[in-house]
Amino acid sequence: MTSSATLTPSSGQIPVTSDRAAPSTARRRLQLVLAGLWVLDGVLKLQPFMFTKDFAPMTLGAASNGAPFWLADPINWVQGIIVNHPVGPMVAFALIEIAIGFAIAYRPTVRYGLLACMVWVPFLWFFAEGLGGMTAQSGPLSGAPGASILYGTLAVLLWPTDRTGASEAVRFVGTRAAQIVWLVLWGLLAVLSFLPHNTAADSISTTISSNVSGTPLWYTWLLNHAATWTAGRGAEVSITLGVLLALVALSVLAEDRRVVRAGLVLAIVLSALIWVFGEGLGMPFMGMATDPDTGPVLAIIAIVFWPVAKQFTAASNAEEAAGATGAAPTAKTKSKSPAAPSAEEGSVA
Repeated sequence: MTSSATLTPSSGQIPVTSDRAAPSTARRRLQLVLAGLWVLDGVLKLQPFMFTKDFAPMTLGAASNGAPFWLADPINWVQGIIVNHPVGPMVAFALIEIAIGFAIAYRPTVRYGLLACMVWVPFLWFFAEGLGGMTAQSGPLSGAPGASILYGTLAVLLWPTDRTGASEAVRFVGTRAAQIVWLVLWGLLAVLSFLPHNTAADSISTTISSNVSGTPLWYTWLLNHAATWTAGRGAEVSITLGVLLALVALSVLAEDRRVVRAGLVLAIVLSALIWVFGEGLGMPFMGMATDPDTGPVLAIIAIVFWPVAKQFTAASNAEEAAGATGAAPTAKTKSKSPAAPSAEEGSVA
């Protein structure tokens, strides 16, 4: 049986009830999105192609191609192991990522899941993504800085906390640290756009054309037209993209929330364009995708930075306080009762 209770103005506390389900908050929903991404990644690694000897050369081989020896040699070593024994490692990788996702999704173990995410990400970023290809002339349209490092960034920004803030991104790490994260991420993408190999005449059209294989007819038509239009215009497109990415990076420093929101909207739009034209929607059409790529994750990070109205922040904090004890706050709870201590999600023993 479920019990319920209503706060009285004199109590100052939220009574404990037998409810186990805490109200969903914006932060919790974002954690669940991250959990879903990890489960999706794990499931994708169980596709039949992943257990063939062609998988490692096509994925890890691409990660080591053009990389310096200190990065290429370890990747090639792992590639040799997976080529000779494809089933065991891929099943292990899939189970690890599915377990991380479910740990984040289950409220009592969310901290363990986020911590496991931070531990697993460096391995993936180094061995599976070759540091996002940034040492091998990769750019914003070709997967830099790597999806896994963005997962790790989300794990840090979304760590459970009782602190308040102007956005979900600042609640745990603080305003200054969150601004640095945003500046480094989008500033890096802007810098990569200006590098010579990304401003070559056919750099953009070549990247777009590489996504055509195996796509549905409507998507093939879209990519072919985009590749035709950008042929010979690599410098103009890359420089324009770099300027827009730089504006996104700087927007988080603005004091006017309207400017911040405009920068975040631009970030989401650019993330969508990168995903559609540069990353081929993560290339899921041939059964070889291992993750959705960086576009969707960049958009999620932008949502994490979205400024929250003050009254919404107060209501969210009241919900979290109620969720810690299982009681549903009443109108009086939000307006009159003092802030009750909150333990948002599970804790590490």
